Amino acid sequence: MAISNQIDCNPVVGCVSTKSTPDMIAQCLTSPASRPATTKGVSAIIPAILNAMASAYKRYQSRLALTRLSDEQLRDIGLERGHDGKVGLPRF
Repeated sequence: MAISNQIDCNPVVGCVSTKSTPDMIAQCLTSPASRPATTKGVSAIIPAILNAMASAYKRYQSRLALTRLSDEQLRDIGLERGHDGKVGLPRF
């Protein structure tokens, strides 16, 4: 009776084999059964990072445009140069 040294990688249980640990790790890293869970997480993180960077750049551009306005123009839209644009609760 021949013994198969094939690795079965289950996302819940993990790798089961009689091979050495480095061989098991190499097989699990290339196994299609273990990849989808990893790539879904990475593919969700990358767009989130790009969206955060895009919104930060838009805020930067808005603040840069406001610094280029004169004091009269800022007063016309209801702002003053000393305000940072954040509204807080009144202090007691």
